[in-house]
Amino acid sequence: MIGPAEIEDMRLVLLASDERARLYDAALAPLNRHWERRGAASVGSVSQICELVFARAEDRPFAEWKAVVTEAVEQAGFGIVWNGDAVASLESRG
Repeated sequence: MIGPAEIEDMRLVLLASDERARLYDAALAPLNRHWERRGAASVGSVSQICELVFARAEDRPFAEWKAVVTEAVEQAGFGIVWNGDAVASLESRG
């Protein structure tokens, strides 16, 4: 039988998943706009960056979306330059 503690644990997991999804969506929006305008290096690099953003979004507050993007992009071997909340440039460092 599931008790109140287990139900609360499930609720907290769902809330954390929702927050992670919101951060992921916010983080990918400027990257997607940049890739639409200028293209992406490759499908593989886009997939890698998306996976890294998702991984880094775990347990991070929504307000850190830009830091999550920057860290993920750098870990994937790219440099990123911001113009406010828009990606000004994204270039391979390899």
